[in-house]
Amino acid sequence: MNSSHAGRTRPYRIGAGVRSDDLATFGALADMAAAGRIDHIQILLIPGPEGPFRTRLDAVASSGAPVIVHAPHHGQGVNPCDPDAALCGRDRAAAVAWTERAMRQAYETADRTGAPYIVLHPGTYRRGTREDAIIRIRDFLDDHRDRRILLENLPEVYDQSRFIGTTAAELWRIGQGRVRGYCLDFAHLSCAANACGRSFLRELAAFDTLRVAFCHLSNMRSGSVRDEHLALDHPEGGLDFSAVMAFLRRRPRVQISLEYKENDPGVYERQIRVFDAIYRRCASPGAPRPPGRPQRAELRRNRRR
Repeated sequence: MNSSHAGRTRPYRIGAGVRSDDLATFGALADMAAAGRIDHIQILLIPGPEGPFRTRLDAVASSGAPVIVHAPHHGQGVNPCDPDAALCGRDRAAAVAWTERAMRQAYETADRTGAPYIVLHPGTYRRGTREDAIIRIRDFLDDHRDRRILLENLPEVYDQSRFIGTTAAELWRIGQGRVRGYCLDFAHLSCAANACGRSFLRELAAFDTLRVAFCHLSNMRSGSVRDEHLALDHPEGGLDFSAVMAFLRRRPRVQISLEYKENDPGVYERQIRVFDAIYRRCASPGAPRPPGRPQRAELRRNRRR
């Protein structure tokens, strides 16, 4: 079913992101959801003591707003592919315990809110090789068999960190038989393509071989390798919206979450209007179309590499 907005039908499903410790912004987004201006609220779980966690969860659950849960990531000290002290701020044993506690809170948040998905970052690594990190996250997923988990693709680098799960092929290797779907972050994918000298269009086409159940969208600077969560209409933005919107038009039931660093519902109010304008412009008869996609046989070969 298509969403409604300002008296008309939306041909897409759109939402906004917020931290779990920002109830003021959550309340404003919940009002937007109740008014039909957004279809979901993605909550990035900030793990912590049980008391504050339950107070916030009670407020979120009682709102009745449609929620998607984003599990904590290395920014909150949760990095299951490499629970290294330098990355997590704790010794290895404490980092593992913190991760398990954080994931329990993520699962409970999804249980209480009825969230259909829990978005998870594969993570960043410093110990050992990339292959070692892939093995560790696969072991983690073997222990966390939850049907709601979606693996999200990540940028190749950020400051001193290197990430895994940066391509469709690598995500498939990690998640095969362990998760039921994937979250595609378009800006992450463009940054990774720039970092590795690959074609964004080919990297995007490779996701046709995966079950993409959810998407993240923000902008990034033209040619940049750094994920900054820029506004869609940022003057230095370089994301290929023609290709992105073509991908989304083929999946009208897949929800898109706008992700910005500002804790300001006004930013989302404006960016939702910007998204709508870009979506409709790219869908107009005279809009340029992205080049043809690689054939499925080629995509399968790339996935096996």
